Amino acid sequence: MVSQGIYTLANDVVYDQLIALLNSIEIHVSSSLPICIIPYDDRLDKVKSEIKNRPNLSFFDNQESINIWEDFAHKVWEAHPRNKESKASRPKWYKGHLHRKFVAFDGEFDTFVFYEADNLAMKSAEDVLTKLEEYDFVFDDWEHRKPTENTALNLPIIEASGCYTEAEVRPKIHDASFFASK
Repeated sequence: MVSQGIYTLANDVVYDQLIALLNSIEIHVSSSLPICIIPYDDRLDKVKSEIKNRPNLSFFDNQESINIWEDFAHKVWEAHPRNKESKASRPKWYKGHLHRKFVAFDGEFDTFVFYEADNLAMKSAEDVLTKLEEYDFVFDDWEHRKPTENTALNLPIIEASGCYTEAEVRPKIHDASFFASK
């Protein structure tokens, strides 16, 4: 295994954003830290070409891991109340492959940072990697601070269930566009 590295999820659709992310990592994090690109889907001609041009880039090609996470996403949708109620087709936000980012846990790096392709690295990741000496998983985001009507979860419905209050749920919600683990 490789000691440390970075993962991102990309395809040719977000190629320009990927290049911006890679350049920001090179400037603010490291020009030599390995970066592994997880395929969002099969539209990868530009991405694969870029991998050939940058020695620290690699391509995540563990199809078994990708299939496991694809299967997991399908099972989650099958269990979703909206699917059970109407057998409706999956909404567009459930049809994508964002869950593929979790193949990072099956990857080659002992410790890693995951950046969404539409993010930019604005400073070194050393403080995040250092936190992994104490914690197994680190994330930094703003989701838990969003106004109730803008959070990823429908907090009024959760409260109406009587199982949890917003105060109990809010500190546990987060966006998964930036995280680190080992």
